[in-house]
Amino acid sequence: MASVQNQLAALRITTAPPHRVESFFKALGEAIAAEVGTERDAVYARIESVAAAQLQAFNPSAHITHADLIDYVLSAEQLCRQHDLDGKFAEPPLSLYRGEHFDISALTWLDGTTSIHQHGFCGAFHVLAGSSIHSRYRFEPWQQASLKQRAIAGQLQLRDIEVLRPGDTRVIARGDALIHALFHLIRPSLTIVVRTITDDPNTEVQYDYRWPGLAVDPFQRHAATLRKLQTLRMLRVLNAEDHERHLLRVLGNADLFLAYTLIGEQTLIGADLVEAQRLCDLCVALPPAQRELLFQAVHNDLVSRSIVELRRKLHDPDHRFLLAVLLNVFDREELLGLVRREFQYSDPVAKVLAWVAEMTGNTERFGNLLGLDFNDTALDMLDAMLRGHGLAATLSQMAQKYGAAAVAAERDALGALFHGLKRCVLFHHVFAKLGD
Repeated sequence: MASVQNQLAALRITTAPPHRVESFFKALGEAIAAEVGTERDAVYARIESVAAAQLQAFNPSAHITHADLIDYVLSAEQLCRQHDLDGKFAEPPLSLYRGEHFDISALTWLDGTTSIHQHGFCGAFHVLAGSSIHSRYRFEPWQQASLKQRAIAGQLQLRDIEVLRPGDTRVIARGDALIHALFHLIRPSLTIVVRTITDDPNTEVQYDYRWPGLAVDPFQRHAATLRKLQTLRMLRVLNAEDHERHLLRVLGNADLFLAYTLIGEQTLIGADLVEAQRLCDLCVALPPAQRELLFQAVHNDLVSRSIVELRRKLHDPDHRFLLAVLLNVFDREELLGLVRREFQYSDPVAKVLAWVAEMTGNTERFGNLLGLDFNDTALDMLDAMLRGHGLAATLSQMAQKYGAAAVAAERDALGALFHGLKRCVLFHHVFAKLGD
C-alpha cells in the first residue's frame, strides 16, 4: 500500500503544471532560440538585437512580479542550471532559462550598485521592477593598449545618463562598445538579463573603470601579483613597520595595476589622502602623469565608497536619485540638467537644495539621515555654489541676505565653509571647477 501511495504521489508531482514563471521564461527562451539558431557564431551575431526585440515583445514587467519569482524559487524542487550559483553578482541572481549558448536570469538588487564596467558577453536587459540610473561612458586610452593589458591609463567621459523604469530594455554590447554603470533607486530593483554564456575569457578583458580614466582588469589571475598582495596583507596585520618597508620596496617597481591595487586598498583602509599622495609619488617606475592619475583614481574610490555607504541609510527614491547622480555625474551642469529633465523643474538648484535639506534634518519630513551638519548658512552657500559661483561671488550673494558687514566679519569662517563644501564627498566632483 505504501508503495502504491508513493507512486501516486510521484505521479501527482510529475503531472503538476509548471509554475507560471517557468512557463513564461521557457516561452521567451524558446522564442529567442528559434531566431538565433544553435550555431555559436550565429547566436553571437544575432543575440543582441533578437534578445532586445523579444524582451520588448514579451514585456516581462507586465506579466511577472517580484512575488512571482519568490514563490517560484521557494516552491521549486528543481531549477534550470544556475549561473553564478554563489550569488556574487546581484542580491540574489536567479537563472530562469538555460540554452546552449545563452542564459536568461533575474537579478534582484537591494543596496548593491555596479562599478563603471564593460562586459565580456553580450545580450540585452529589461527592467522588471523598480528603477535605476543608467550611465554610459566612453574611454580614450592615452596610448594603444597591448592585448589583455591589465591596467590602462586614459580619459573617461560621460556619454549620457538616463532613468530606467519597468518595461525599459537596453542592448548589452560586448567590450568597450558599452561602458556603463547602474545605480538602483528603488528597493528592490529587478532586471531580466539575456546573455551569452559560452564566451572565451581569454579573448577579451572585462575592464572596470575608475574616474577620471583608469581601466583595470578585476579578474586577472597573475600568480606573482596575487602572492605580493596576500603577503603585504599579512604583514599589515603582523607588523606595521615591516609592512611599510616592504610596501615601499614593491611600489618602487610596480606597474600601474599593482600600484593601483596596493594604494587603493591602503587608502580605503586608512582614508588618508595625504598618505595616498605620498605612496603615489613613490611609484617611480610610472610616468608622472600616471602617478597623478593613480592618485585621482584612489581618491575617487574613497569618495564613491562614502556615497554608496550613505545610500544604505536612504530609502526615499528622490534621495537615492540625488546620490546616484552625484556618484555617476562629474559635472555640475550635467547634474542640474538631468534634474531639470527628469523632474520637469524650472529651477533644479532649488530641487537639489530641498533634497539636501531633507537628508540633513532641516525639514520635518526626515531626521538627519546623512549625519552631516548642514545649517541655514551652509544651505545658502550650497545654493550659490550649485549656481556656479566661486568664493567671491558666493560671498556677494550671501551679503545680499545677511548684510555686507555680517559677511565681512565672518569672511574667514565662510571661506573655510566654502572649501569644506568643495571637499565634501557629496560634491567633490561637481564643485571641482569652482574658483576660489
